[in-house]
Amino acid sequence: MAYLDDELADEERHELEAHLTECAACRAHLDQERADVSLVRRSLVAPPASDMFRARLARALDGEERIEQAAQRRRWYQYLLPGSAMVAAAAAIALFVGVQAPGQNNATRTATVVHQAAREGVRPLPLEVRGSETDPWVRTRLAVSPPRFQEPNAKVLGARELPAGIEGHQAGLISYEINLTGNPFLLSVLVVRDVNADDWREGQAVRLGDRTVHVVSMEDGTRAVSYVDGAGRGYLFMAPQLTVNELVWLVGRTDLVGTR
Repeated sequence: MAYLDDELADEERHELEAHLTECAACRAHLDQERADVSLVRRSLVAPPASDMFRARLARALDGEERIEQAAQRRRWYQYLLPGSAMVAAAAAIALFVGVQAPGQNNATRTATVVHQAAREGVRPLPLEVRGSETDPWVRTRLAVSPPRFQEPNAKVLGARELPAGIEGHQAGLISYEINLTGNPFLLSVLVVRDVNADDWREGQAVRLGDRTVHVVSMEDGTRAVSYVDGAGRGYLFMAPQLTVNELVWLVGRTDLVGTR
């Protein structure tokens, strides 16, 4: 009915409303029309979703979200890993690396390392070597074998040498992609030669078999794990996506530190 749909002109509506005040039959007809319209509108409302349907929908949406997140991580690894690795290394360098000369003030030494780390972090530093060429390159340049992980899905992405070293020490960065339970993430290992082990004992000591590593807090709130081998080589393991317990567990599964 045009009246119920508010389709009448003002003059027509006023005339009809005046007529309804005098005609009981038309009022009854209007009430029936109004009831019919209300019934039709209620029938068009979708029934409430069942709990089972909602649970299935939530699982489906979670699955789509995980797929999208994995795709984003793959794109991130493809395009941003080298730069991200160097930024992470620079942040770590600022906190943990450097040899203090006798009588040198700690604040001065830290400032020097921070400035060097900042210079390294802002420069575009792509990986110098990738894939299968990484192992021989690291052995030749850094005189060390890249740490090996027991995880079958651990893959070496590449490496590069820090041109200026760290506080006069030769240094390089090795980048890995490790896949745990279907979730790939970046692991960076900073290697510095001929370090003073005392400079790498900052943080909480953790025993892994017969070896000791140290968990260190980064300025951005993440954690790193440091280790110095018997030849005076310092290693710093960094994986911002992991919890500190996961990172310590992963370091414990390397041929460098692995429990025996």
